[in-house]
Amino acid sequence: MASKHYLPSKIGNYFRRLELEYARSNRATLREVITAARVTVIEETAYDNWNGGTYGHDVILFLPTEIIRQIGFDEQEVICAELCKGLNNCARSVENESFRTVFLELEDESDADFQRAVNLAQQPHTNPNSLGIWKHGNLRLFISHRDTHKVAARQLAVALSSFGVSSFVAHDTIEPMSTWQREIEKGLETMEVMLAFLTDNFHESAWTNQEIGYALGKGVPIIAVKFEKKDPVGFIGVKQALRGDFANIERSAQAINRLLVEKLGQAGRLRQSLIFAFCSATNFNETRDRFDRLTETVSVLNEEEVDQIQQAFASNDQLHGAYYLTYHDRLINFLKRCTGKEFEINSKRLFLKKTSAKKRAIDDDIPF
Repeated sequence: MASKHYLPSKIGNYFRRLELEYARSNRATLREVITAARVTVIEETAYDNWNGGTYGHDVILFLPTEIIRQIGFDEQEVICAELCKGLNNCARSVENESFRTVFLELEDESDADFQRAVNLAQQPHTNPNSLGIWKHGNLRLFISHRDTHKVAARQLAVALSSFGVSSFVAHDTIEPMSTWQREIEKGLETMEVMLAFLTDNFHESAWTNQEIGYALGKGVPIIAVKFEKKDPVGFIGVKQALRGDFANIERSAQAINRLLVEKLGQAGRLRQSLIFAFCSATNFNETRDRFDRLTETVSVLNEEEVDQIQQAFASNDQLHGAYYLTYHDRLINFLKRCTGKEFEINSKRLFLKKTSAKKRAIDDDIPF
């Protein structure tokens, strides 16, 4: 769900400002923490009714083992206080919001907050949601391809959309009258993953080679999909290319999605893109297809994700009106599998069963 506050959306810019300040003042430890961290913001952890209501937010910086083991507990407290002070200095012009505290934690793939954390080193300077080239909430995939194969690349982009993937296909995505080179630069700057649409003439283009070089330099994951005979060359030559099929683009999309799930270490981000795609379905066929993608891939949901599905079910008639979701209790069985809780559907409402809520309250009272 979109943030209803301003500061969380600015966290990447604020940390980039602090990184510049710490580089200027030669404060190496603080700078290293920022560049190595993945960050998430927990909103509304504090509230004061002064001046019409003032909200405080917590910031969690997840650090790899090799960084956090160099920081003692006493030093960690000082670092957290300094980072919080710096963030609030950056946010002086914002009224009714502040950062309450900063925490340093070890990376943990099973932690829901870590799964939705953003890598500060790779966070784009341009807000992806401000660009018309991406669908909001979807995973951002840049498809590098030759113009002679733009139709097939676009077909792949359409096939991937049911997985919650928004694809940038340069010859098709750029709006008329836009400066095409700048639009490509925006796509490269804000992409999360690159797909090399490998054909025999792929490496003959200076543009595709530059695009691959940009992704490698930025540390963006690259998927190579070979549609013709030639193998990838250069730095991506060491990567095992998936086998693509012009005659069955849908099967290629399924293989790409499996690789995204299994290899790229972005389970939380991929899960969120699938949920967003399902919640924003515009017709019953999309509802069916996107629900199937969701159930094939997702095995666990946190409370925020369940709430997102509940709200979308109530507001989107392509969800609450879809017989496919209620037949054989498909949707509520999926939610039970992912949460261990019982759900009910009543007209447009999807809610937790009272018996399930009561049982949870009893369990919470057991002192062991």
